[in-house]
Amino acid sequence: MGFWLHSSLSVHNKNLNIMKKTVLLLLASILMGVSGYSQTDGSTDNGIKTLFGEKPRSHGGYIGLGVGYTQLDGIDAFTTTFRGAWIINHGFAIGISATGFSNDLYVNHASGSDYRSLQGGFGGLMLQPIVAPKFPIHVSFPVTLGAGGVAALSSHYYDAFDATWYVEDEGYFFLVEPGIDVELNLVKFIRVSFGASYRYTTPLVVDGYGSDAMRGFAGNFTLSFGKF
Repeated sequence: MGFWLHSSLSVHNKNLNIMKKTVLLLLASILMGVSGYSQTDGSTDNGIKTLFGEKPRSHGGYIGLGVGYTQLDGIDAFTTTFRGAWIINHGFAIGISATGFSNDLYVNHASGSDYRSLQGGFGGLMLQPIVAPKFPIHVSFPVTLGAGGVAALSSHYYDAFDATWYVEDEGYFFLVEPGIDVELNLVKFIRVSFGASYRYTTPLVVDGYGSDAMRGFAGNFTLSFGKF
């Protein structure tokens, strides 16, 4: 009984520590965004400044397509991401982000082998402070707040690319994913970015997988088009 209580407390404390780090990173991202916005505001008015201002001087927007790498339950995974956002005064974007993922990369499967994988997607509201957006190379701090779903699949491979599969179980989760992107302005309407993020999720309940199977770091490359 004592061992079980000790183990439960250890897991609980670990989750609290991860949550605290995520909240601190989220707050830091917001503060950096406010700082970046203030740098783009050339107003000499000595009145109270607000994040969006009464009359934004510039409106823009973009769509972005990205690919990335992460690990799900300790196994390499491939991601694809779509972003769409409205940009206010060049320094703050608000929109949506949607990501699909799979940790079955369909390589090196021997004939007659069985394989288990996680596949699904997540998405939600994206807030993206952008620091020094008019510089050729600058940084932004995208934060996604949303939810997702995952299916645990069991596959039988007849050969390397021919398989049958069925869903063993499925689950759902909420997430916060703060990140940092290094962005390059190629031309006025095209940007590329290289980013890293941490995916913090509520405990996953899927048979055969740990509660933290969806948590972890991710890297991505994104190509964006729009009015920045």
